[in-house]
Amino acid sequence: MTGPFAEIVARLEAGLVGREPLPRLDRIMAMAEEILVTWLMRCGAGATPGMVEGSLLLSLHRQSCHCQPGFDTSRDLCREIVARRNVALLYPEEAAQAHWEMAEKVLQLAQFVADVMPPERPADATSPQRRVADLAACRCSAEKVASPELREVVRAC
Repeated sequence: MTGPFAEIVARLEAGLVGREPLPRLDRIMAMAEEILVTWLMRCGAGATPGMVEGSLLLSLHRQSCHCQPGFDTSRDLCREIVARRNVALLYPEEAAQAHWEMAEKVLQLAQFVADVMPPERPADATSPQRRVADLAACRCSAEKVASPELREVVRAC
């Protein structure tokens, strides 16, 4: 895979097939967070610190949905990453399997985000005024849009 997550994908794939050890749990979580921060930066939004349900990853995911309403389809994937990490930390007898599954879910997240990531913007397109205009245009969510015609306009952002 090429693109912004090539290094993450390469490390996770190597660990999942056994060519090298899987990264530690905290490093895998940091990879997932890095994926969503990259998404937010590419959308022209900045990541704001905070926690949702005790998780920075879920907070970043919620912020990511503001950039593209269809992005919320990855919510279960992010929740599963957090759940697998918790299982690995709390249940030693299931830790190895949960660690492997967490790495697999982060790999899926990287592939999903790479597929839906907007193209990199030229330097002049990311002026503060441009970013504000882009965010103002894309802050709608599918639940708040009244008619199907408007949903298509929102998705075009």
